[in-house]
Amino acid sequence: MFLFPFFLYAETHYRLKYFFSLYKKSEPEIIADAPHRLDPDKPYPIMILVKDAHIYPIELLSVKVTLTQSAKKIYSHTFEFSPGISLSTHYWNKIIEIPFHGSLASTFGLMYGDVQIVTKQNGKLHVTRNNNHRFTSKTPLKFFRSKTHLPAINNWIYGDAHTHSTYTEDQVEFGSPISAAPKLCRAMGLSFFGVTDHSYDLDDTIDNYLLNDPNLPKWKKLQFEIDRVNLRENGFAILRGEEVSCTNSNNDNVHFLLFGNKKFFHGSGDGGEKWFKTQSEYSIQEILMLKEKNVVTYASHPTEEVPFLQRLLLKRGEWAVADMAEKELNGIQILNGETSEAFFRGMDIWKWMLRRGEKKFLLAGNDAHGNFNRFVQISIPMLSFRESENQIFGKMKTAVFTHEISESAIIESIGKGRTVVTNGPLLVIELETDSPDIGKIGEMVTGNTFVVKLHAETTGEFGKFFSIKIFHGVIGKNEQKLFEVKEFSNPYSIHTISNWYRAENFSYIRAELITHNAHGIDRDGFCYTNPIWIRPR
Repeated sequence: MFLFPFFLYAETHYRLKYFFSLYKKSEPEIIADAPHRLDPDKPYPIMILVKDAHIYPIELLSVKVTLTQSAKKIYSHTFEFSPGISLSTHYWNKIIEIPFHGSLASTFGLMYGDVQIVTKQNGKLHVTRNNNHRFTSKTPLKFFRSKTHLPAINNWIYGDAHTHSTYTEDQVEFGSPISAAPKLCRAMGLSFFGVTDHSYDLDDTIDNYLLNDPNLPKWKKLQFEIDRVNLRENGFAILRGEEVSCTNSNNDNVHFLLFGNKKFFHGSGDGGEKWFKTQSEYSIQEILMLKEKNVVTYASHPTEEVPFLQRLLLKRGEWAVADMAEKELNGIQILNGETSEAFFRGMDIWKWMLRRGEKKFLLAGNDAHGNFNRFVQISIPMLSFRESENQIFGKMKTAVFTHEISESAIIESIGKGRTVVTNGPLLVIELETDSPDIGKIGEMVTGNTFVVKLHAETTGEFGKFFSIKIFHGVIGKNEQKLFEVKEFSNPYSIHTISNWYRAENFSYIRAELITHNAHGIDRDGFCYTNPIWIRPR
């Protein structure tokens, strides 16, 4: 049982008994993927991913990469493998790096990468262009090589908090290999990502996604691999987690992000593994009660509208406001791949909760299952694909304040709301009060008067400053704009201190940044901070 849409690498080999699949081929899936953005001092890493070669063994003979800019060829090279690489494993990947030196050193801006992969199967040559899925466009990979790194402020790092790996695998979808992801992330300027695979996939056997195993070998293998890769990486962290299917207050299935959990939560209600059995094992409240002490919890894309068929057959629903207001819940991941209507509806709910005194934080992710460049996924099972440039790994970012780039330190910061959500620009605020306290994002300060200190950074890639708004919300009353900055002597960097203001009631301060006229992939940029709370003496 399965329903659409899916936002993942496409699993093309499964078909229901007695049904015909238009896209099934007696070949392994072959996919070329690469970051949508590149830092100026990094080579461009292109990942060649091959899945199910244990069913359909092949030999990899060569990979030809051609880069173009403004319809002109700027680079072409064929990577020959002699002898050919024999592939006969479930998953296999290789990263090919394109160095930007010599004539390419001064080449920046939007480019396209066309990847031609030559393989041999049963003595016959096959040529794959970017992917070997039937009925897809084979469009080259699009990426932006920036002249600058991501905007920087001391101790703030960027990452993607909601991604899926190869441990998410079933009849229609699979994710990206954990071991390869750090190199692609570093090329984009990211310092971490969260692995939040589906609970209904993590209880499967290692080699068969149609069978469950009560000993949880897949979950245990995931823990081991995250530990191994984190030990290997320096200055980069993978956050272990889980996206649990559970029931909301209306008894519908919703998704729940856990970070740092080593205790597995079963959640099979909307996994489509058993027809008409849609009851999940836990409720939101039960997970909050039973989780380990230091586990951080966020509602997963809580305001995204659920398609009718998923409501009908999988009993999927949305998070109710009462669910989002649960005391032990750290926050809500309302930014999920794009600034859609669902995001702005989530912002309205978040601001309403803040005014009620709920201490909830924002989180950003992309729900990417691979898709570092674009996704090519199944639209109608066994019939068709869809392609899009949304849900791209690392496009929507969570920036985290931390003194240490480690799994535990980043998870702790996410739990305490020391974060902002952004597609590139960076805005942070601090509060000084008439007490010795200095409040940072996510914290609470005590005082009767306060001054706002703000620091914002952007680059030409993400656009010039257009406006910075500071909001003051009084608990139990309305939120109002405290002040707005619209004139900038430096359109890319600002440090400023506001006037002194009074805080006669329990309240909070938060900030929003908008940029425009960007040279990168997006025309406009944004950054939304989490609040700083003020408690009068």
